[in-house]
Amino acid sequence: MGYLDYLKYGRRVCSKRGASPLYLVFFVTTKCNARCKHCLLGNQDVATTNDLSIDEIEKVSAGMDDMLFLLPTGGEPFLRKDLSEIVRIFHTNNKVKNVVIPTNGGLGRQVIDTVTKILDSCPGLDLGIDVSIDGLGELHDEIRQVPGLFDKAINTFKELRKLEQQYDHLNVNVESTVSSFNQDNLPQLYDYLVKELKVNTVFTLLTRGKPKDPASRHFDIAKYQQYAQTLEHDIKQRILTGYYNFPFCDVINAKRIVRHRLIAKLVTEGKYQTACYAGSLGGAMFSNGDILPCELLTDRKLGNVRDYNYDFKAIWFNDAADEARKFIKDTKCFCTYECFLTINILFNMRMWPQLFKEWSKLKISKLRPQPKPRKPAEAKLP
Repeated sequence: MGYLDYLKYGRRVCSKRGASPLYLVFFVTTKCNARCKHCLLGNQDVATTNDLSIDEIEKVSAGMDDMLFLLPTGGEPFLRKDLSEIVRIFHTNNKVKNVVIPTNGGLGRQVIDTVTKILDSCPGLDLGIDVSIDGLGELHDEIRQVPGLFDKAINTFKELRKLEQQYDHLNVNVESTVSSFNQDNLPQLYDYLVKELKVNTVFTLLTRGKPKDPASRHFDIAKYQQYAQTLEHDIKQRILTGYYNFPFCDVINAKRIVRHRLIAKLVTEGKYQTACYAGSLGGAMFSNGDILPCELLTDRKLGNVRDYNYDFKAIWFNDAADEARKFIKDTKCFCTYECFLTINILFNMRMWPQLFKEWSKLKISKLRPQPKPRKPAEAKLP
């Protein structure tokens, strides 16, 4: 995608009234091959069966407006063998510009084959694959509750990095979910990711919601801040390249720096910091067709697409949706949800001075010689 493909959404900076989601989080399945202690859905009442079929997804997509971001998630999204078709549908019908898919990396060849299909069927799509690595070896396996998952995730990452050399619009990243279980081991993890795995992009998620193991949320926010500051420093020093394969990539890199600081402030002060655009610019759809303004507001269900003849807009602009948007605004609803903080930063002019400051620093850092993207060692998929 080119710069102009993104710029047409700029009007939403000034007006959110009547907006359809620019960022859709789609839980394509709640099924998973892991049992992560920090899982967002671990203690929530969400459907685990009766997923929308590919034909139903086509009907829903056909009634939606164009969008910027699509996050097909789960569960483990690559358990859906039609995942590439799901992405193709939104790319075709809704001109989605940027797709990011998280994975625990345990499915090996299926991940590689699916990513290849997506890239071949969606020319120009900016695609990011985020491989979850929360700790080294047994620690990672213990957090994810799957013996041997660490090794599988590493192999999958390395194979994806090879694929990255073949496709200009693919970014392969490592994401680490910070919780009480790994916060003391983050420096060792990062050292491995940079020196051994030779990553280009690392980012963090902070445990949120009602995780499977409530102890996950007993984290020390100072340790999250320290890790985030390390990432920020190394992006500016070009040790990490950050995102680099799509338009406005340095805006997104700068956004991540601002977002880390905003998350730390939200947790430390425990209060509202900036407007939330969930229910207007951001929305969530569960695999059974439930529509929510945000995945955390499970008590604010707007409707199910099957009950509305797959007419997404009929749900998005119904009375329940109006009430949800009013609730979010009037209560100054806030959380640390990284995806929606992205649109809260990018589409809020009050956040732009911070964003511009960090963007400028990144641009200045690029006056130094650019390092070659790191290439991982050889690996064979299971």
